[in-house]
Amino acid sequence: MPLIVITCESCGTQFRLDSSRITKPKSKVRCSQCRNVFQVEPPEDEDALVYIEVSEGEEGLMPDTLQRETETEFEPPPIEPKKKPAGLRALIIGGSLLLVLALAFYFSSGRSLLTGASEKTVPKEPVLPTVTIMDTLQAFYLENVHSGQVLVIEGEVLNESSKPVSFVLIEGKLYGTNEKIAQIRRCYAGNSLTRKEISNLKVSDIEERMMNREGKNLKNVRIPPAGKVPFVIVFHSLPEINSLSNYSVDVISSKYD
Repeated sequence: MPLIVITCESCGTQFRLDSSRITKPKSKVRCSQCRNVFQVEPPEDEDALVYIEVSEGEEGLMPDTLQRETETEFEPPPIEPKKKPAGLRALIIGGSLLLVLALAFYFSSGRSLLTGASEKTVPKEPVLPTVTIMDTLQAFYLENVHSGQVLVIEGEVLNESSKPVSFVLIEGKLYGTNEKIAQIRRCYAGNSLTRKEISNLKVSDIEERMMNREGKNLKNVRIPPAGKVPFVIVFHSLPEINSLSNYSVDVISSKYD
């Protein structure tokens, strides 16, 4: 087997190398002692070759003190990803935090990041009109030709709001001697009835007049501030007179114009 003797350029260790393994003009080998990598050229003349005899089973073996690498077999060291400078990384993280906080402020407050102006306004809850029952209330009994005895409550409402109001709805309640509610009737303001009408009209007609939403001659529409409007409530199908003890009248709804 033709061998050549090579010497490590770094540590000076000599090795024998099979010349047939050098297939390129320059081949790379690594020293097994100091791990130095250097180039080997094929011998130019026969005098550089050393012939030795190998026993059966040894042919083709190389001394384990020499490792050979060709250029195609050589593996470069892995390339590490470049690390960003610590200052730059902190700047990026800080900028991201500021952006998140700015977006959170934008969506929570509804303000523009560019102008600082309010993008949305929270609508104010509407304030209910102030309409009260005046102290001019009076209650009395009348005999209706169709349903017998009825109880009539007459009075006035006062618009104490600063704007006109409409569609004032009133509720009256009768209470028994046990303080329980015996009867409830409703009416819209602006519907007045004479005593003759209450005595002679059918109960259904009386109730229809009471529940005219706009009131007679539109008296229950655009009631001005400090304006007064009359109303009348008629209770029919009454229980025993002796079982009644009291009554109440309240404004339950109204609307701004």
